[in-house]
Amino acid sequence: MILLTHAHPDHVADLPRLREETGASVYAPEREPVPGAELIDDGKNFRLGKLDIATRSTWGHSQDGMTYVVTGLAQPVAIVGDSLFAGSMGGGNVSYEDAVQNNLKKILTLPDDTIICPGHGPMTTVGEEKVHNPFFAGQV
Repeated sequence: MILLTHAHPDHVADLPRLREETGASVYAPEREPVPGAELIDDGKNFRLGKLDIATRSTWGHSQDGMTYVVTGLAQPVAIVGDSLFAGSMGGGNVSYEDAVQNNLKKILTLPDDTIICPGHGPMTTVGEEKVHNPFFAGQV
């Protein structure tokens, strides 16, 4: 299963090779179609073995950014693409205000021990970002 957070070139450039080598199904956000991908929207749930994966639309950086919240591990994991970075956030290329609000409402409301896996840079946690990220500190 290949879950795309958004369709910017730096995130999908190697998709044809990955698809060919793995034979995996590809899923992409509804408003960012990618050839051969099944389009998904906010609120979709997947099951992969013992893992539950829920989608949350976190657009603003891109037309339809998607965050995947994975449970069934020792700690929850949020794969956020370029919506949020350790100590920063992705540019609001489409809508800065919506990007901030989506991060506040759909990522930073997750449990503090949720591991955040951004599209670039180091991993972090929800708790760390609530306290130290200058874009959100004091708002959550």
